[in-house]
Amino acid sequence: MAQTTAAGGDAAGDHTHGESVAEESAADGEGPGDAVGARGAGESCDALALADLAATHLLDDPGPAERHLRRALLIGDGTLPAEHLARLGSQLVMVVAGQSGRERELADVALRAAARWEGISAADASHLSFVAARAYHRAGRHAAAAAQFERSLAAGSAPYPDIEMALLRGQYGKSLKLLGRYRAAAGQFIEAARLVRDVPGRSELRAELAWSAASALDTCGEDDRAYTAYLHAAELWGELDRVGPRIRCLRAAAWLQHCAATAGTAGASATGASATGASATGASATDASAAGSSEAGLRAMYGILAELEELDPTPEVAVELTNTRRQLADMEAGRD
Repeated sequence: MAQTTAAGGDAAGDHTHGESVAEESAADGEGPGDAVGARGAGESCDALALADLAATHLLDDPGPAERHLRRALLIGDGTLPAEHLARLGSQLVMVVAGQSGRERELADVALRAAARWEGISAADASHLSFVAARAYHRAGRHAAAAAQFERSLAAGSAPYPDIEMALLRGQYGKSLKLLGRYRAAAGQFIEAARLVRDVPGRSELRAELAWSAASALDTCGEDDRAYTAYLHAAELWGELDRVGPRIRCLRAAAWLQHCAATAGTAGASATGASATGASATGASATDASAAGSSEAGLRAMYGILAELEELDPTPEVAVELTNTRRQLADMEAGRD
């Protein structure tokens, strides 16, 4: 009983002391809300101090800079102004981006930073969303990259000059192609090429994009468009005196002619086997047309061979001569 009384007395004493503290705080004009405000002000100051520390390491020592920025963002959330937090997020993106092999983490911090800029700066939010997409692409996470590129482009903003947007769409196209989405990839390559069509000094990029578009169209069965794209790419490579790429584009175009003719001949033969009268005559006409196309493919390949034989015998030309002769032999064997 004595223990209970003592305990009760202690509790009462604590209660009385608590009341006196509250009364003293009230007398000093400090309520619970003021205490919370003081704590928030302290955290804000701590976050700013960490941000200042990070700034001293941004260019020469990314490890400490990253640690200070992450801590500043953590304790400053809810106490620092939204724009200040957004700027700290952008600085963290810059620090992580400067360290090789951290593409996955870069994508994560870039997306978080982009979210902080929403409602403050559409340009910054858009830029950071593209940073995330490109980081996914470099990391080999092509599904995530394609999805992020799609979201960023769907927002309708183009935060970079045409040349940069062309490079970005080229990366998007490569991710789509690796995912087996060849038609969509071709669309990105074609749009990228359009963006740099009149940009001086970007002839090689135009040729690469045209070749990529042709290859994607070829793979998804758009033979007519692929044929035209291959010839266009060959022309662009020729203007740059790039023998190897030009010849490979021309050979691909020749094969498209030949394979289309072979498919046409097979289809016409199957039709002719069961057709009579006028139908058989139509099948024969189709067969003759296909044979003509096959000859066009062979003529194109012979023309490529003649072009190579007129060039100086460099190692590159020697390789292309060997490949062209081998493919010409395959084409002739297929005709038989």
